[in-house]
Amino acid sequence: MKKQLLSIVALVALLSACDNLKNPETKDQPQEATQDTAVVYRDGETAAGAVADAANAAGNAVDNTWDMTKAQLADVKYPEVNTSEVTVRGNDEYSVYGLEETVLFDTGKAEIKASARKALDQISASIGQRYATGPVRIMGFADSRGDKDFNKELSAQRAEAVKNWLAQNGKIDAGRVSLEPMGESSPVASNATAEGRKQNRRVEIAVRTK
Repeated sequence: MKKQLLSIVALVALLSACDNLKNPETKDQPQEATQDTAVVYRDGETAAGAVADAANAAGNAVDNTWDMTKAQLADVKYPEVNTSEVTVRGNDEYSVYGLEETVLFDTGKAEIKASARKALDQISASIGQRYATGPVRIMGFADSRGDKDFNKELSAQRAEAVKNWLAQNGKIDAGRVSLEPMGESSPVASNATAEGRKQNRRVEIAVRTK
């Protein structure tokens, strides 16, 4: 009788152990972890915490968005910018200084031409006068001809060249300046015509009040 009772107890213990293997304690280890949840668990962060962090990151991204398209910036005239090579659009929050590709660069190149100095001098002086501490964003654009990746890379190199010029010659702290290589996105004219493509090959220097 005792042997039968011990056998029953042993069987119950064995079944309980198997059940524990199928249903581990969630306090101590991840259950049915996917690759993503395993990373969260390994870092010691709860799923709720990960969601909260993602929400905060998304909120910061929205805060950093420069909504210049919806702002519908109007053409403005600044007395300190009197060269026809520079266009200016703006409102109470933004000013955007625009230059065509031919003002700054030779075709397919990212080295700023010596003849661009007057335009860049006027832009940097205007930024210093109106936006002493505001953030600056330099956007490089291309037309739709040629390889898309090449256009994106070229626009990045050109934006970087303008940033370096403003830091070295325009007395604008490089820490204020961010780059946004746009490539062939956001055309301002049709790429079906030579004149339209010319307008799309440009650099824009945007400044924000805060």
